[in-house]
Amino acid sequence: MEYFDVREYDLAGRIGRLRTRRGTIETPYIFPVVDPVRQDVDLDTILGIGFNAIITNAYLFYKRNKGVVKDIHEELKWSNTIMTDSGGYQVLVYGDVEIDNPTIVSYQKGIGSDIAVILDVPTGTKMTWSEAYSAVEETWRRALQALPLIMDSDQLWALPIQGSPYPDLLKKSAVRAWRTPYHIFAFGSPTVLLEKYDYSPLLEYVGLAKRVLPPGKPIHVFGVGHPMIIPFLVALGADLFDSASYILYAREGRYMLPGGTKRVEELTYLPCNCPVCSRYTPKDLLELPSEERTRLIALHNLYTLKKELNTVKESIREGRLWELLEERSKTHPSLRRAFEVVKRHADVLLKFNPVSKPDAPALLILDEDSYYNPRIRVVESKSLQLVEKVLVSDSIVLLVAAGKDFGSLREYSLKRWGRDKVFIVHPVLGLFPIQLANTYPYFQHEEGVLDGLGNKVLEEVSAKVLELVKGKKIARVEIGVLENSSNVELRLARLIEGLLKGSGVEVQINVLALGEAGAAH
Repeated sequence: MEYFDVREYDLAGRIGRLRTRRGTIETPYIFPVVDPVRQDVDLDTILGIGFNAIITNAYLFYKRNKGVVKDIHEELKWSNTIMTDSGGYQVLVYGDVEIDNPTIVSYQKGIGSDIAVILDVPTGTKMTWSEAYSAVEETWRRALQALPLIMDSDQLWALPIQGSPYPDLLKKSAVRAWRTPYHIFAFGSPTVLLEKYDYSPLLEYVGLAKRVLPPGKPIHVFGVGHPMIIPFLVALGADLFDSASYILYAREGRYMLPGGTKRVEELTYLPCNCPVCSRYTPKDLLELPSEERTRLIALHNLYTLKKELNTVKESIREGRLWELLEERSKTHPSLRRAFEVVKRHADVLLKFNPVSKPDAPALLILDEDSYYNPRIRVVESKSLQLVEKVLVSDSIVLLVAAGKDFGSLREYSLKRWGRDKVFIVHPVLGLFPIQLANTYPYFQHEEGVLDGLGNKVLEEVSAKVLELVKGKKIARVEIGVLENSSNVELRLARLIEGLLKGSGVEVQINVLALGEAGAAH
């Protein structure tokens, strides 16, 4: 059946519809973890907040019912989608569980799970390479073992990808997964890393696996339930998450924020307008009985997670997920490190990222991180290819300019130099023909103060200009700068001048008076 339908892409992130037997889940999505016995927040409230699918532990359900098959929807009084985990987390924590893979697979079929998981052997973060290799091989054996049991099922089945922290084993596990009919591929999240805000390794695992996993199937990351890391994982291709963090944090009095967590006693104000925070103050919450305080903080945490999912999805729809990552990367050192991982996997993002969207808003250029935005890199590459095709003159004009008001500069240049030999060099957008000045994104972008751009970015832009000039055997280049040019424009002009002169190209720099260029700058 057609069970996963992607509607929007941005970077490797996507908005999709995951169809199950009991309804459709819009991804990216977080499954709140629920306990069949103890649930501090009732399921009707969870549904009312906007979570239409939950996850619970089939292994614990099996133990509490002594192996008796009971309809899990009836037991939980939940008519929507239920995902069940097999007990892999217990294997990671305790080393083993007193149940085998065929038993728990058959049990999940019997209790009516809508999404189920085989009993894998998680590698965690402490195994030696040999131990992790054995875990990968055993998980693969169990994946094949389960196939005859699940092929007649209309449930969705998840196959965990093991091997971390060893890239070769992770890749081996992901390549094998391609050959199987499993519907969802999952990663066991090292909880200890998340508790320390050490997100980079997990992002590396997802980025590496995304390169070789089937592009049309959803990716689930177990144990991720903090808003901090979700946008970065989504950008690398993760679609589904689950976590009990909303209630575990609440039991410790920990209040979720987009940039971290704080204990309620550390707060003077509640920086949120959810129904809980609109009614209570930190002092009010601390004066409540423990059970009620836990329930209310858990509610706030769920609202925070839901808000973050909506923020990420809106960023995908608008084509601004990269800009969201830029913004978030400046709020916490761990997110800065996370962003650097995303940047290292830029080639993966380029495979999926659309060049533009029909209703996309103006591109935001904030600082040098914006240079690595895949949308900008694709536009620059296509522009350079166009230039190589149309450029026939051995003499060109390069106008070094930032800003987006290129219209009057275009009129001026056409009168002075004519067509097909005048190009603009922007400190971030790179080189493009001046005829494109009124097209996206050259006319549709907003930029901050770019004087703080590092030399690395300007050197990369300059090197691409040099490569073009040498490749087209251009003998003479006139560089134009405006009279009131900014520091970054002048720095870029000097870098280009130095590179071209060093390559034997005749170079002349001219300052264009404001009166000549009109309102060009």
